[in-house]
Amino acid sequence: MKSVYLGVLAAVLLLSLPVQAQRNNTTCGIAQGQPLSNAYGPWDFTNPGHSRRLPIVINAHFTGKVEQLIGGENGTLLGDIDYTLRAIPNYHRALNAIGKYYRLNPPTAESGVPYYSADCYFKRAIYFQPADIVSRMLYGMHLHLSGKLQEAEKVYLTAVAMSSNYAELHYNLGLLYVDMKNLEKAAEHAKIAYGLQYPLKGLENKIVKAGGKL
Repeated sequence: MKSVYLGVLAAVLLLSLPVQAQRNNTTCGIAQGQPLSNAYGPWDFTNPGHSRRLPIVINAHFTGKVEQLIGGENGTLLGDIDYTLRAIPNYHRALNAIGKYYRLNPPTAESGVPYYSADCYFKRAIYFQPADIVSRMLYGMHLHLSGKLQEAEKVYLTAVAMSSNYAELHYNLGLLYVDMKNLEKAAEHAKIAYGLQYPLKGLENKIVKAGGKL
């Protein structure tokens, strides 16, 4: 019995080791028509049937220290986030963390980072679970914060077409339109967000400060 337990423990520890091979940031590890694959999972964060599987990954690799970008838990910081997002491709908090990490630490050709780009992690999340509106919204936010405003707009509008009553999505799209100097559209989405009881008034304040009105 003891040998069986040790064998299982060894397998779990092996699965927890981050893979260091250089990733393909052209394909993002996506083969159209084929599911994503991983040694453990991949599990869908939005699927209640997968919920009992998630803590095994999160507790080992996505601790508070990792989420706050302080340091790694089972290796390097990027290694832990990478492992988390290969096992749970649409884990929203890890997607937010990887976007923030790469915005703070833009990779260069010389850096040789052996992981996917931020764009790839978001694209993998959307490919893995296309109906997950939050993953799409987080990708739009990342693109917006990266200064890629037109790309962010496309991602947001696709999400809005899929789910028109998500207040936070309209709020963030409104913020994008403020930065795009399109106050009419910003006000349009602000009205929808506030009509859906979104509580933050930052968007309204930005519109008014820019010379627009609701």
